Order: sequence, then C-alpha cells, then structure tokens
Amino acid sequence: MKKLVFFFIFFYLFLFSYATFMDIGSLEIIYLQHNYPITFIENIFLNIFGHNNFALRLPSLILSILSIFLYYQISKKYLKTATDIYLSTLVFALMPGFIIASLLFNKSIYLIFLVLFFIYLFLYHRFLSYILLLIYTIIDYSFFTLYLALIFYSIYKRDTKFLIYSLLLFMINANYFDYTIGGKPKGHFLDVLVIYFSIFSPFVFIYFIYSLIKSMKKPSLLWFISSVALLFSILLSFRQKIKIDDFAPFVIIAVIFMIMVFFKDYRIRLKIFRSFYRKLFIFLFSSLVIFDIVLFISPYYFKDKIFSQFRYSHKISLFLKQHNIDNIKCNNPHFCKKLYFYGLHKGDEYFIKIDKGFKKVSISHNHKVLYNFYVSKLNKK
Repeated sequence: MKKLVFFFIFFYLFLFSYATFMDIGSLEIIYLQHNYPITFIENIFLNIFGHNNFALRLPSLILSILSIFLYYQISKKYLKTATDIYLSTLVFALMPGFIIASLLFNKSIYLIFLVLFFIYLFLYHRFLSYILLLIYTIIDYSFFTLYLALIFYSIYKRDTKFLIYSLLLFMINANYFDYTIGGKPKGHFLDVLVIYFSIFSPFVFIYFIYSLIKSMKKPSLLWFISSVALLFSILLSFRQKIKIDDFAPFVIIAVIFMIMVFFKDYRIRLKIFRSFYRKLFIFLFSSLVIFDIVLFISPYYFKDKIFSQFRYSHKISLFLKQHNIDNIKCNNPHFCKKLYFYGLHKGDEYFIKIDKGFKKVSISHNHKVLYNFYVSKLNKK
C-alpha cells in the first residue's frame, strides 16, 4: 500500500508539473465559451488563481485524484485480494484516456468522477445513489447512457420498481436536453475504434473486450454501464459521427474486469502452466506504459495540429506583454481567443498574423510590421 501511495504522489506531482507546460487547447477554448455546467466551476479557479495553465487544469487534476480514490473503494467490492485491488487502481490510473481527461479542461473527467461516485454510493449507500441519479438528469445529456444501462440492469435483475424509476429518469433527461439521433447517415465505426485504441492503448483494449465478454456470465451494474456505453457508441457510429466524450467515461471505468478475469485465469492453473499469463501481463502492461510515454512526449515532438495546439500560445502572449502590445486581432481568430485567455484584449491596434503552417508570426501596427519571428525559436527561449 505504501509503495502505491508513493507512486501516486510522484505520479500526480509529475502531472501537475506537466499541466503547467501545456497551453490552452482548441477544445478547451470552446468549452470556456459555452455555458457548460463545468465552466462555472472552472471560472471559480481561474478567478482565484488567475488565467494560467495551472489554474485551467487544476479542477481536472483534483477530480482525477478523487476518481482514483473512488475507483479504489469500488475495487474492494469486486476484487478479492489487496494485490488485485492495488493493481487494478494502478492500471486504471495509467489508462491513456484517463490521463488525457486528467490533464485537460473537459467534461470527461467530470463524467468519470460522477459515474464512479454513483457506483460507490450504489455499493455502499444505496438510497443516496437513487437521489444522485435524479440530480444527474439535469447535469448533462451524456447521462442518458447511464440511464439506459440501468434500464437493462433492472430488467436483468427483474427489479420492477428500479426499472420504472430508471425509465422515468431516462425520460426526464431526454426531455430536459431534447437530444435526438439524426444527421446524414454515414459510417464512423473505424474512427471510433481508433479512438478507443488510443484511450486504452491498442493491445489493452483488445484484452478489455475479452474481459467484458468473459464477465457477461454474471453481469454486475458496472458491467452493464460499461458494456451498454461501448456497444451503443459503436452501433451509433455506423449511423453518424459521435462525440466520444459522451460514452468513453462510462466505458473506461470497467478496467476492474480486466484484472478480475486475468487473475481468475491465472490462479486456476498450476504454477507450471502460468508462464503464458505472466508473459501476457508483462506484454500488456509494458505496451500500456510505452503508450503513455508516447502520449506525454507527443506534444513536443509531433507537429500535427492535434498536438501543436498545446504549444506556443502562452509564450507568444508573454512576448506581446513584454513589448507592451495589447488590443489585438489576428488572421486566425481562434488562436486569438487563446491569447485573450492569457490576459490580452480584443482590439484593432495591433494585428497578429500567423502562417498556415504555424511556423512564423508577424506583428503589425498601422500596417507596419514591427516583429517577425519563428514560433519554434520562441518556444526554446
């Protein structure tokens, strides 16, 4: 237990440090501009600590730590030994999707925390979990996946009262957010599959599917939540493009079944026949860690838009402030919004031009170029 605690202390110290070097991303700007419930919480932290990278990601990191604690408590109800529980918690924390959700300002970490909180109450304080479900109906439309899972779970358990309650919650949520399945029919199955590979890492995701299939003989509430979210997202992807953060938080919480299935297969065999499973564990865990390492270094070594969006904007804002440049507009309005986040103001006094390849920046005043520089060189200063 002490080793696990020390690991998480080191792990989150690293995440907190890493978060301060990640500039605000494109999707994070969109979240801040819309009236999401999480924006209210985010603005509290930004008002206290200022508009900076640390304050932006602090709520997500705090919820990440709380989610780890809840997951640990839930694991106690599903797994038999302390080793199983510790390993399950460790693997969950190392899931690439969970790390991404912990580092970015997004709704995924909020959904992960809220669904884990519900499962925790369902296992330890059943009545309170029913009250929580009612509150969730007006928090986010993504909870329709949870209510759908509860409907199937109550049918499986032949619990008529819980079925009626789940149906009622589903209808309240659907009516409140008025969500519809529509759009031009177009398959996005491969896109969704690739995203799930990146959330779990490819080989781990394959084993995750295997563990869900093996666990379906005695399905639990956690199994229904994860399986329904996964299956529904895949089926819906054949019809239209989906927002993966509406489903993935409900899928990733079932990492417990991988540990459960693995150790069940491992322990029923004689020691002389366990070699394959030891090698399998080493392979899967190593592939997970390698994938995490690639995830951390990608923003600094790849020039793809997905990764480069987390660089440059903060240092460019510092450059502008150091040269008393404010009241700006840009040829790239979306990038300008990032600069506004760091304290610059919208105006017509200075014009910031960024080339399409995002390599060169020029700053003009009254149609006269004042500064020209390459963003890569600025980032090294």
